[in-house]
Amino acid sequence: MAVQPHRLLSTQLNALNFHLHEVAGSMQPADWLRRSVPGTNLPAFTLWHVPRTIDSTVNMGIRGVPELIESEPWAAKRWARPEGGTGYTVEEADRLAAEVVPAEVVEYADAVRSQVSQWLKTVTEEELDAPNTLKEHTAKAKAYYRPEVEEAIAPLAGQPVWLLVSLTCFAHGWAHLEEIKLLAAAGRK
Repeated sequence: MAVQPHRLLSTQLNALNFHLHEVAGSMQPADWLRRSVPGTNLPAFTLWHVPRTIDSTVNMGIRGVPELIESEPWAAKRWARPEGGTGYTVEEADRLAAEVVPAEVVEYADAVRSQVSQWLKTVTEEELDAPNTLKEHTAKAKAYYRPEVEEAIAPLAGQPVWLLVSLTCFAHGWAHLEEIKLLAAAGRK
């Protein structure tokens, strides 16, 4: 049986979303806004960053369509931002973390997973193999005019769409969720 790329990518996205639920459920209330290691982001910010990166990368970056965060009920949330947090100062990230309601972010992550999964059912192998247009789409989105964003996406620009989806919807998010777990454990000692 041949590998079906859209199914593999959907499986990665589903695994990440399951892990996000697992990590969020393991957190104690004090964990979310405790900086256990100097120089790291607060876990609440990092939890927010995971689905925001998926939404912004897939919808705005790859597809060139509005992000889910721009629609209700998400746009009305205090933590709604038109970008994914790349290049935030510690102070900006901390202010956002203070506004995060983890249960709402988990619901948002579920909605992003559902939307991206539906898109993956429609995408062809040729579209997945095509070079992404992340750089071109990002250049049209004012919220992403940050040197740090340009620097972060430079090595990804033009890579195959499947690679960008896999990195964003699995590897990047998984690493951040593991970071949250480690920081929470360190803060409880």
